[in-house]
Amino acid sequence: MFKWLEKNLPKIVMAPAVGLIGWFVYGFVLWTLYISFTNSKILPKYELWGVGQYVKLWGSRKWLIAVDNLLIFTALFLIFCVVIGIILAIFLDQKIRAEGVLRTIYLYPMALSFIVTGTAWKWILNPTLGIQKNVY
Repeated sequence: MFKWLEKNLPKIVMAPAVGLIGWFVYGFVLWTLYISFTNSKILPKYELWGVGQYVKLWGSRKWLIAVDNLLIFTALFLIFCVVIGIILAIFLDQKIRAEGVLRTIYLYPMALSFIVTGTAWKWILNPTLGIQKNVY
């Protein structure tokens, strides 16, 4: 009994976490994929409609601007991150005077708030954020 428990205890302990992750991550990803092929607006309709939503999405000017913004941001971000990361790594590998300052600069992006990051993504992906008119 104790050998069996010792052998299977990690599986028993991990089973609820694996099940919840499976349900709340992969289950909802599959549900969202299914809903994307329906004619839903705000509330879901479960009748399949095909790729009509995707045709409307790719026909939208706002979506195309958002995709362009995302591609430009991705390219520039990767280039700058790689260049700055290599330069900082080279400096941190050396024994220099400003090592403490460089370590702070190197580790600062990891300390950014999720709210600041989310706001930046909202600005990038919503091209009409600043030009919307208030209609009352």
